[in-house]
Amino acid sequence: MRIHHLLVRCRPQGIMPRPIFHGKCCCSSSSSVTGRLPGNRDRFGGITLTLDRTDVVDLVSFRERLSASLAAWREEKRCAAWVRVPSNAAAALPVLFDEGFDWHHAKPAADVAESDGYALVTIWLKKDEANRLPRYGATQVGVGGLVLNNAGEVLLMQERVSISSQVHGLWKLPGGLVDPGEDLVAAVAREVEEETGVQALAEGVLCIHHRHGFAHGLSDLYFTLRMKAQSSILGGSTSEARALTWMPLEQAIVSPDVMDFNRRILKLARQPVLVPHRG
Repeated sequence: MRIHHLLVRCRPQGIMPRPIFHGKCCCSSSSSVTGRLPGNRDRFGGITLTLDRTDVVDLVSFRERLSASLAAWREEKRCAAWVRVPSNAAAALPVLFDEGFDWHHAKPAADVAESDGYALVTIWLKKDEANRLPRYGATQVGVGGLVLNNAGEVLLMQERVSISSQVHGLWKLPGGLVDPGEDLVAAVAREVEEETGVQALAEGVLCIHHRHGFAHGLSDLYFTLRMKAQSSILGGSTSEARALTWMPLEQAIVSPDVMDFNRRILKLARQPVLVPHRG
């Protein structure tokens, strides 16, 4: 594993925006055709639609409407179809798969504004062209807090459940995964306080770590932020931390009781940081 200083200047990548779903209303001429599923034409030449429980009351009828819709979309030179299937319409999934749809992603109710979770399935309609649909995001984002106090000590913790037996019982920086819609600064402050009880203010991004092969095939972007302690009393979640300490920074950098990965980060503690801002 290698650690690199964060590059300030980045080259934009050509990322195709996500399809936008607007319920069952339709802005295309297909809605006027009896027996077809209503869908919205997107600017990339595709069709997006959201099902609901009324669509699956009669699965025979739904299969007929879906088949007719696919034939019409191909005739209209549509490139793809995106179908959002909420949990209450999950009976439609076998029918969709029979017609050639495949998974794109799924989310539980807790991660969406609606009361129901959903699955998103897609189909590429141009058989003479390679599928150009963008894959779902496969990277999780994590944060770690390098918290320093006025005495030049760094905040460290021992995890109750470690990622492996080789590092169990070693000291590490507090941190964890960023929640959906959460900024890095808010996430690292939350994680530090949850795990250690210490309130801290982020000064900036110190380094970034990129790893692959995590659970469910995800990659991991891990941002370490340097932080200034606003409190010193140790507490936090006993379900996550088995021990907490303030350790002199210079001691922590060389201590064999600190995880090697974290020692390499600690060596960067006095380097300039990239100050985060809302874009």
